[in-house]
Amino acid sequence: MSYPRSDLFNDSKANSSLVGSIVVKTDSVSFYSFKANSTYVVKSHGPMLLLRQTDDQEGCVEQEPMEILETINKCINKVVVPSGNTIGLKMVAVGVTSHRSSMLAWDRWTGHPLCNVIMRSDNRATEIVNEYLQIYDKYKFQTVCGLPLSPLFSAFKIKWLLNNNTKVQVAYEQGRCYFGTVDTWIVWNLTGGTKGCIYLLSGGVFATDSSNASNTFLMNINTLQWDPKLLKMFGISQSSLPEIRSSSQIYGKFADGPLKNIPISGVIGNRQAALVGHRCFRRGITKATLDEGGSVFTVTGENKVFSKNGLLTTIGYHIDTRPVYALEGPITSGGAGIEWMEHITRLKTNKITHCLKAGKRINNPNSICYIHAINGLYAPHWRPEALGVLVADEFNAEDMLRAAMESVSFQTAEILKAATMDLKIPIDRIKVDGYLADNKFIMESLADFINAKVEVAMCKEMTALGAAMVAGYAPEVNVWNVMCMAEDVSIANYKPTLKPDELKKRWFDWNRNINRCYNLVDTIGRSEAR
Repeated sequence: MSYPRSDLFNDSKANSSLVGSIVVKTDSVSFYSFKANSTYVVKSHGPMLLLRQTDDQEGCVEQEPMEILETINKCINKVVVPSGNTIGLKMVAVGVTSHRSSMLAWDRWTGHPLCNVIMRSDNRATEIVNEYLQIYDKYKFQTVCGLPLSPLFSAFKIKWLLNNNTKVQVAYEQGRCYFGTVDTWIVWNLTGGTKGCIYLLSGGVFATDSSNASNTFLMNINTLQWDPKLLKMFGISQSSLPEIRSSSQIYGKFADGPLKNIPISGVIGNRQAALVGHRCFRRGITKATLDEGGSVFTVTGENKVFSKNGLLTTIGYHIDTRPVYALEGPITSGGAGIEWMEHITRLKTNKITHCLKAGKRINNPNSICYIHAINGLYAPHWRPEALGVLVADEFNAEDMLRAAMESVSFQTAEILKAATMDLKIPIDRIKVDGYLADNKFIMESLADFINAKVEVAMCKEMTALGAAMVAGYAPEVNVWNVMCMAEDVSIANYKPTLKPDELKKRWFDWNRNINRCYNLVDTIGRSEAR
């Protein structure tokens, strides 16, 4: 893999520069100010500002789009305004990273949202997916977009809106409807939004990057452009979709506020941002982000690998002329499943402390298994209709909580095993970030289940760091020598300790219970099982 722009790095400029990163997760917003070309956070605000989510109907999960913008501005003001010209450093660029697959529609003339953000875990489009599955094999379009048919991806959410939302239908027919992922909504608004539209000026920048677009089911994974045949299949006009760009280039400049005229020069999906933050620049290197949800990425380089084992072919990052590809396995439920179990068991103490206690108290781990599939199963199974199961001989509340933690480790390990089979090379270590990386029990069990080393980085803000790196690496910015940064020091390393026969038994039980998730639905149906 070549990175020609490394030669343009400006060391003297980097020493006096700050690079910001806007991080929008499914439940929070943060803003970070990094000293350029380093992992040093000069100042940050968040993620204490939680965003409201709604679940008014079965399978519907939403977020209020204006609240996202308001919270971003609050975070920026907390960091930039009081700091001023911090210790002689100047903000030269900002990167944007956000959760992928989530999408919304808005009126490009007024700037008003036409709907809430439909979140990635929203399953309202399941019936639409099932209709397509009556016609096509689940992996029919894998070599085009890299993805299986699943309600996880944006195209099916857009199709649902066009079928069911009157506001969207009318605006679309009148040519004033924009569809975009969360990053596009943010960039369009920060760079001007409707400003200038009544005078036929450009207004906000309507664009996304290939890492976000690769999770829509509409981008051709080979050309990195919207695929005409997929657009026709879903009945979506290309004019309603943003321009696809690289992750590292100037998109536009802040139109207002304390960062006015500062360029937004990096846009990248949140999981891919962490991949860059970990400096995963070699084929076969693997990282997992484990927080409310989670995902596992294995870099495949400039060559695409189409999985035969249930993984996505996606863009790892696109910071130079050619993109770097990866295999991805989205995890059905990470910390959200543990928190759900905490609620069920009424164990209200600090989540990490309590999880550690739970991990120590169980006597027979083979006696209980839990699979959190409230929203179905993602990689490598792709069964949105699957139901969660709790299988146990006898148990107490602590046993249940431990089983929920082990479920995260098993899901992660399943994906790593699939990547190993696809690449046909051994993967002897995995890098982990996200707040569950602080959970010693989960990391220990993950090392056992993958029979490999688990490394937890010292830097806790890999997503924010990756967004800043791609912004600082952009042409005309050139304050971040991405390829020359050393890998982050590990704060903790975990090695497998489980005996081979015990490991084999644990995997047998897990696979048997995965089949129970399927069979429960196949036998009595999802609605009856609820």
